[in-house]
Amino acid sequence: MPASSSDACATSFRQHVTRADGRVVDLLQRRAHIAYCFTGCCCGKTERGHAPVPAGAFKDEWVRRNLRKVVHLTKAACLGPCELANVASLMFDGHATWFHSVNSAAEVRGIFDYVEMMLAADRFLSPPAHLSHLTFNFYDWDARAQVLAPDLTQS
Repeated sequence: MPASSSDACATSFRQHVTRADGRVVDLLQRRAHIAYCFTGCCCGKTERGHAPVPAGAFKDEWVRRNLRKVVHLTKAACLGPCELANVASLMFDGHATWFHSVNSAAEVRGIFDYVEMMLAADRFLSPPAHLSHLTFNFYDWDARAQVLAPDLTQS
């Protein structure tokens, strides 16, 4: 179980992938991917009443915590849903967590603290209470699975 993000780098997995041109690439697999909306129709548009995107904080935390080989960071255009501004998406071990209104460096630090908690636990964890007011489910996978799953309690 990784005790820190630097330990997590030591336990990273690699995969050999053959590209379309036939070249074999040694791919370092990541545990997480954080993408944050930087440009689009709403995020960071202060002239439309939205807070600026704390883009510098995302990169600063990623670099300061030395997570380059563990977490992929993407400064993106529109991620959707435009009704919520300053959106960030976190994918950790195949589990998606979405955040809205990520308006401050403190909120960005909270997201990275959450990632490091999961790295230390070596598994996906539900978002901590201090981030729960920023989370939402953009896709209906969870809701659809509950509706479509057979009721195993009745026979």
